Amino acid sequence: MRSFFAHLPRRIFLLGMFAGCVLIASASLVYFDWATLPPFAIEKLPVRFETLWLVSLRLHVFSALLTFPACLSLATRTLQRRRAVHRWLGRATAALVLLGLVPTGAVLSFDAKGGLPVTLGFLLSATIVFGSMVGGVLAARRGELVAHRRAMQHVLAQMSVAVTSRAMLVALDGAAFDPDLAYVVALWLPVLGSAAVVELMSLRMSPGRSWVSFIERIRRVVYSLTAYVRARGVLSPVARLGR
Repeated sequence: MRSFFAHLPRRIFLLGMFAGCVLIASASLVYFDWATLPPFAIEKLPVRFETLWLVSLRLHVFSALLTFPACLSLATRTLQRRRAVHRWLGRATAALVLLGLVPTGAVLSFDAKGGLPVTLGFLLSATIVFGSMVGGVLAARRGELVAHRRAMQHVLAQMSVAVTSRAMLVALDGAAFDPDLAYVVALWLPVLGSAAVVELMSLRMSPGRSWVSFIERIRRVVYSLTAYVRARGVLSPVARLGR
């Protein structure tokens, strides 16, 4: 009984995310009707580099619909006990995340609703996913399973933002929250909160690790992204297209 309650939060999380996957997938079928533009694209157009943006949008949705359920499945005890299946599914998922999901998400982020703050939030999440996926794959190849598990938890946590962010937007809209601010809050809170939860879980298993060092890593990433955007001179276009 104690073991059941110990694993209950994890099971609730996985079930909730699987349910979120189903809802997102059902709402995303319109993206694969190549004869028409999805409502989201019609709302966003015109954008700079329209062809690149449209291709990235459809590839991003396709990659997300495959990789998110795959990462959830890889986090289950059932697949973790089947090492061969876990290994090959993990490799395929990692390749699609690194070559499809993250690059297309980065392209789309520069035309995100909400301007620069939202762009930086998406880029931060993409950075965490990319770095954690690379680190997790390398850790698995070295046989460092604890490091591999922590890295994959960060990947899954950031992917869960797709569900938690949508849920927050619905709640904030129902509370008559300012729409522009709601979009920023509904992105940054899940991104930082998901990363913090993973680090807290890691601290419980490794007391010697420093929570302060985690905050410092996040601060450095945010500072680097801000410096990059300013250096490239994309502040004005991003803000303008985000309105």
